[in-house]
Amino acid sequence: MRAARRLLLLPTLLLLTNSSIAVAAPVPQDAHWWDSAVDSLGSKIAGDLMPRAAISLTVKNLSSLDSAAVAGIRAALEINLQHRGFALSRSTASGAAIDVTLSENMQDYVLAAVIHRGDEEQVAIVSVARFAAAPAATSEPAIFLQRQIIWQQPGKILDFAAVAGDANGGFALVILEPERLAFYKSASSQSQPDRAVTIAHAKPWPRDVRGKIDLEAQSATLPGVQCSGRFDHPETIQCSETAQDKSGLAQLAGATVQISGQDVEAVRLGSVCGVNSLLLASGTGDWTQPDSIRAYTLADQQLAALGKPLDYAGPVLVLWPSSDRQSARVISRNLLTGTYEASIVSVSCNR
Repeated sequence: MRAARRLLLLPTLLLLTNSSIAVAAPVPQDAHWWDSAVDSLGSKIAGDLMPRAAISLTVKNLSSLDSAAVAGIRAALEINLQHRGFALSRSTASGAAIDVTLSENMQDYVLAAVIHRGDEEQVAIVSVARFAAAPAATSEPAIFLQRQIIWQQPGKILDFAAVAGDANGGFALVILEPERLAFYKSASSQSQPDRAVTIAHAKPWPRDVRGKIDLEAQSATLPGVQCSGRFDHPETIQCSETAQDKSGLAQLAGATVQISGQDVEAVRLGSVCGVNSLLLASGTGDWTQPDSIRAYTLADQQLAALGKPLDYAGPVLVLWPSSDRQSARVISRNLLTGTYEASIVSVSCNR
């Protein structure tokens, strides 16, 4: 999830950095059923407002629609209103506030908009048959995402890794922070602090500092700094400044995929559940909002969502693939507790 994400647009392009992929990507198979309802609602809203007015928009979901559908409806409505000449704003001081509620009954999904202008209110309601939203039959395997939290702490986490421990079967957990590499040794199923390696750097870190642990290379890299040594023997690790070009910085930024017009965190996995090109990507909110991770398949130059999103209580900050490309390392921040969380997201399937 990128800090700059704000405006939501319909999915039009897939861009995976650190790769040569650049393909046109339609929305998932069930992502067009709301188009006519959104257009009708946009027309009704426009009829109650002055042309080119500044408006703010909120969307509340009381239906069984998943987060991806809700984000798609909001994105479509924003675009519809912009095409009608309205300017979206976070402030209602100089315009109108539109509160949209998504609900449902036995037959229909209902989109209701309350338009606030000073002391006046107008209501616009449209509906769409629920059967229209039913996904088409597919031969793809069912995809399920599972999350295992490895570590939580108040301070910022850039990356993490588990390395082989001693002859007694223990392991060491390595946490990469902006100012140190922290090592934790297992003891009675509880990780205990073992050692820390300070990361000295002459220049201040960028606000969105990134870092990555590469166990195969036995190194940890931050902008202009590299720490190398045997990670199973932390006393051998030394950090030093190193020249880093734009390509190196791009590697630290990780891969992104463009969904709903926004660059989001993404990883490309190997062959999983019979899917040869499986992507995991975060949601399209900003760093002040709850987030999600969802699986996508890329086949025949087409991008399609698989399974349900895995919800998080805060933004997903970093996604890195595991060495075997069967799972992903995830750094997120829990907005309820304020802690940073390191977790593993794995994929399972059921045909």
